[in-house]
Amino acid sequence: MKTRNPLAGLLIAIPLASPYAVMADQGDLPTKTSGPYVGIGVGYSKIDTSDDGALSVSGEDFSYRLFGGYRFAHLPLPLGLDIGIEAAYVDFGKVDEFTAGSNIEVDLSGIGTAGIVYVPISRNWDLFGKLGVYFWDGQVTSNGIKTADENSSDLLFGLGVSMQTGTAFGAQFEVEALDALDGVWTATLSATYHFK
Repeated sequence: MKTRNPLAGLLIAIPLASPYAVMADQGDLPTKTSGPYVGIGVGYSKIDTSDDGALSVSGEDFSYRLFGGYRFAHLPLPLGLDIGIEAAYVDFGKVDEFTAGSNIEVDLSGIGTAGIVYVPISRNWDLFGKLGVYFWDGQVTSNGIKTADENSSDLLFGLGVSMQTGTAFGAQFEVEALDALDGVWTATLSATYHFK
């Protein structure tokens, strides 16, 4: 099994606003307004799978994420909560295992949709949780020859923290667990852009 360095996937450049821009815009932060947003992220994935216990593959790789959504702010919800919806494409990467004389490789990707609940903790920071579903596709190859192609849908659960700079740019870190194969999870750091 080849294990790639997962920490390198968390390095990403995030645009930061000047302190003057943040101070000038404190009354209208993107986290406090309704509207659409887009984002791109990179991180770490862990994939486990087995074939009825006879064959197992487990490993880590880089994951990549493209997403967009809409946040509904200032709703009459308790504790100042906001809600949102989001759709994402995620490439979970590839993991491989050398077993029984063969190099078995699993390649997984998916499209997910989720509902989100935001818990504002300051003008710039939110905690959030998400619940949704992933429609995923997995391919298995043995010594470079495709032996299986499986697709299905499974629940996803996520927790994260997001930060806004006072401009349209922001960042978020999240961990998602997907009830696919024998367990898939990702940790992703993303840059975001909110349309005012």
